[in-house]
Amino acid sequence: MTRLPPRPRVLLADDHTRLREALRDLLEETGFEVVGESGDGADAVATAGQLAPDIVVIDLRMPVLNGLDATRLIKDARPATQVVVLSAFESPELERQAREAGAFAYLDKGTMTRRIHRVLLGAAVQAVLAANPGPAGGEAG
Repeated sequence: MTRLPPRPRVLLADDHTRLREALRDLLEETGFEVVGESGDGADAVATAGQLAPDIVVIDLRMPVLNGLDATRLIKDARPATQVVVLSAFESPELERQAREAGAFAYLDKGTMTRRIHRVLLGAAVQAVLAANPGPAGGEAG
């Protein structure tokens, strides 16, 4: 049976330093390991390539490279890495675009604090499953 890593490894990418700090504190208090932080989309892609996190939490609106384009590049390079896109806006259209880019989930910052732990646990499970595919025709979930 596939097991979760002891502490899922997370890369935080947001151009707002205070939000990154708050997210880092919240995640570390709830069992995640924040392995890196980025302040722009291009750096997030490069850092994800270097650190191989289980999960990338990235803001939709980022300098240099936006969160959707960064998500595509991260998923192209590391398909097992799960990306959670954050946005200031609750928008079904932006959520659709994030999923099409390969995101595991889309969270608006207004409801994020209530949902982020559950969403990231789901992303951690998916990261493990994607990195360790089971036998063909395995058990149905």
